[in-house]
Amino acid sequence: MELEGRSYSSYGKPMDWNDLRYFTAIRRSGSLTGAARLLGVSVQTAGRRIAALELALGTQLFVRTSTGYLPTPDCEALIGEAERVEEAVASFKASASGRGGAIKGVVRLAAPETIASHLILPALRPFLTQHPGLELEMVTGITPVGIARGEADLALRLVTPEHGALTIRRVGTMAHGVYAARDDVTEFATARLVGWTAEHNLPASRWLHRLTGRAPELRLNSMPGQVAAITAGLGIGILPCFLAKGLKRLPVSLTMEEPLWLVAHATTEMPARVRLVNDAIGTILANSADRLAGNVAT
Repeated sequence: MELEGRSYSSYGKPMDWNDLRYFTAIRRSGSLTGAARLLGVSVQTAGRRIAALELALGTQLFVRTSTGYLPTPDCEALIGEAERVEEAVASFKASASGRGGAIKGVVRLAAPETIASHLILPALRPFLTQHPGLELEMVTGITPVGIARGEADLALRLVTPEHGALTIRRVGTMAHGVYAARDDVTEFATARLVGWTAEHNLPASRWLHRLTGRAPELRLNSMPGQVAAITAGLGIGILPCFLAKGLKRLPVSLTMEEPLWLVAHATTEMPARVRLVNDAIGTILANSADRLAGNVAT
């Protein structure tokens, strides 16, 4: 890989590949303090290692400010490559652990119900067949499950966690649209709105209000209920595109996309069984990218 025409070996002493761990931790947390907390080292150590990496690469990766470390263009060029190195090493370690013996034990995964039901569970059979000793517990719902509190080993989230010693990676983007039943000819401005109940202050609720300036007249506390209501022709509403099979998408002036984050404990030695599930979920969502983005015809 090159940064603006410069190879890794062009400057200074040979690069210590272990320093990529410090680089990705600082890039994700935005500060030395956050990186030190993620990796379980001192702030001084994190600072020395990123300085050594910059010297070896011959480029500045971060602008130091009073509020944190801001990425430079070369930082953005490197982050994708560094994450691929991380994934390759994790995959090798998982397969090496598997060769040393069967992977056994419980992994607890928290995920939104609709993503779990429509994307993850239908694709899990080959993985679980390959690892019969794994026991998977899947917790679904709207309320976030606390990774740092030990309530789950992994969590798929639509909102980036702000607290706790966590490893966070983006695994997809979920697009939304405004949908109606195929035979619904109601005008957008006068249509009955289908949406979330008031206690669910979700991005979709705020987006619907921005589009229409009013609250939904038909309110439900679950996404399957909203899909059923819209399919029955009871009104129009916002749905993730991958759930809108058989529905009609209405043209609107605003778009809505939500990033998907896979969250785990920030440990340097993630158990092999958790690492395997972590990699499997990432692969499943990568294979579902077109459905999540609404690029597959409904």
